[in-house]
Amino acid sequence: MLTATKLTKSFADVHAVRNVSLTLEPGRIMALVGASGSGKSTLLSLLAGLSDADAGEVRLDDKRIPGPADVLVPGHPDIRLVHQEYQLMPNVSIRENIAYALRFFEKNYREFRVDELLKLCRLIDVQDRSPRYVSGGEKQRTAIARAIADKPSVLLLDEPFSHLDLPNRLIVRDLVFDLVRHENTSCLFVTHDASDALSIADTLGILRDGKLIQLDSPIAIYHKPLTAYAARLTGLVNIVKAKHLLNLGLANLINPDELICLRPEQIRLDDAGISATVRAVYFKGSHYEIDVECSRYVTLRLLTIRSNLQVGQQVNVALQENAGWRLKS
Repeated sequence: MLTATKLTKSFADVHAVRNVSLTLEPGRIMALVGASGSGKSTLLSLLAGLSDADAGEVRLDDKRIPGPADVLVPGHPDIRLVHQEYQLMPNVSIRENIAYALRFFEKNYREFRVDELLKLCRLIDVQDRSPRYVSGGEKQRTAIARAIADKPSVLLLDEPFSHLDLPNRLIVRDLVFDLVRHENTSCLFVTHDASDALSIADTLGILRDGKLIQLDSPIAIYHKPLTAYAARLTGLVNIVKAKHLLNLGLANLINPDELICLRPEQIRLDDAGISATVRAVYFKGSHYEIDVECSRYVTLRLLTIRSNLQVGQQVNVALQENAGWRLKS
């Protein structure tokens, strides 16, 4: 089990990580989502023992992980960090890149383990190619395979999906999910895009300006974000002042100046609802996203499978029962 307690790190006047505490359990995936500059990469470096914290500590199985100031070679043998740049050896094959992580193991086991990882990571067909002749997704899968080759306790991933096209993104996402279960590894990845985090993470954290402002299950954070920042990071959302919904007869709320979070799927087209005008229609393959103007103050985005809607068309909209969540800010 990896635990971080009140980690803090600053660079000059920039507070990169502020008082962050978290616990990562074996066989589980945690995702941390934040905008650029929120402290994601700095936090990973602290967790991996590659940077010294100004305050706080990291422990693995209740043993303190020392930082570079305390050891000759920074890092920990049971924690692997996969960087965005992959850091593969360019002049040797994919197979040799993975095998390098097992260079101190007996030959028969090394070959067995490399064969196993090539199969698990779907790299058999490109195992004899050098990294320069494979796709970005194959490079990422190679980097992950090499990182878990000697079965570390913790796998840390820095923006593992950010440079990939959609097909490779889905392959790598599913690979991370499968490997964590297969290897019983603790995995933490950071990203600025919550879509992958929502789909495979057991726990989701929201980082803002170095602070961990919310930590819960993906479902809980999606449906009940604490702040507008968390709401926007985790998917499409309508954020409206309560008084404007009240004026439309869509809500019965105590404080009219509260901000209300409404997910698009909580709004429906309903002949018994209030009148609205279609302002935009976006085709998304399996469904449409449409913007409807309910008043001069309220334009809502909702989801529908209706294919006959046009800009300027009059429709009626209503909220699902118990829709909406009050936000702190």
